[in-house]
Amino acid sequence: MKEIEKLREEVRKVDKEIIKLIGKRLSITKKIGGKKKEKGIPLRDWKVEKEVIKNALEAASEAGLSRELIKTIIQNIVTESKLQQEILYYSSFSGDKEDILIIGGLGEMGKWFANFLSNQGHNVLIYDIKGKSKHFKNYDNLDKGLKEASCILIATPFEIMPEIIEKIISSEFKGTVFDIASLKDHSKDSIRKALKSGISYTSIHPMFGPKVSTLSDRIICICDCGDTKATEKVKNFFKDTSATLVQLSLEEHDRVISYILALSHIINIIFMKILMDGDYEYSELKNLASTTFISQMGTAKGVIMENPELYYAIQKFNPFKSKLYDSLEKVIKHVIDSIINDNKEDFIKIMQEGKKWIQKEE
Repeated sequence: MKEIEKLREEVRKVDKEIIKLIGKRLSITKKIGGKKKEKGIPLRDWKVEKEVIKNALEAASEAGLSRELIKTIIQNIVTESKLQQEILYYSSFSGDKEDILIIGGLGEMGKWFANFLSNQGHNVLIYDIKGKSKHFKNYDNLDKGLKEASCILIATPFEIMPEIIEKIISSEFKGTVFDIASLKDHSKDSIRKALKSGISYTSIHPMFGPKVSTLSDRIICICDCGDTKATEKVKNFFKDTSATLVQLSLEEHDRVISYILALSHIINIIFMKILMDGDYEYSELKNLASTTFISQMGTAKGVIMENPELYYAIQKFNPFKSKLYDSLEKVIKHVIDSIINDNKEDFIKIMQEGKKWIQKEE
């Protein structure tokens, strides 16, 4: 036992040294972050990250260590480095401060934007029929909030957005309005009407949920509705952050989202429903789970734990749902038929073509 305890003490000493070295590395990368910001270099450099991982894997091979183990460790350290760099240098705002009224400010994304915009120095105002915020100025009456705001963020469920836009139009508000709706087609007529009335309007879609703490590696879709000034103003809210901004038309946004959200959601809901209707409890399956099942279950669980009303609305109001569901039905039948009809070559071809489709972009 004494010999084991002695070895364990050596392990503890090594652990402390490892932690000290990680701290030293993070201290250096913080300085690198400051220099990148000074020179206008983006936070993330994929080429550099790739080189860091490559060097780590070579060192792992030389030391006779598991490449997967070292890759995981280095990737986590790189992620932490970017997180600290973002907090220190890439979360500021250099433009004019705004009085931003968030309609639906008590929703999860409304709260996220309230904190984000407030941290940037903007004056955040809240209007929400659910109640009052403890942290920001509230309005019981929407018209009162509109009179004090220079900018409006609509963070309500997108099904009621046309109604909200109509209220803003009738108030004769002439500032900038933007929304964060997951789908745009449902509100496009109201948006056009708002633009004709003199409202400066644009639309965005943050491709992340309210649990996100930083914008590193996060994508925000920017949908210019025909008012370049509004689009540039809202883009400036994220200019000094590490978010990646992708510009799309309203129609192209919904077309892409039909795959990125609608398809991925419904496949995982179907996966979960089949398991629920099957012969085993989740605990039984989990005890025998393969790597693939665990990965898929993690994704499906993430979907099934979300807001069901929002996820239904994403399906219901998807303007491309008929095409999507036709494709889904066709492909499922194709794959199943290849097995039932003993068409091994066709099944293999589907997988091989999928592999090529992915690899051509890597």
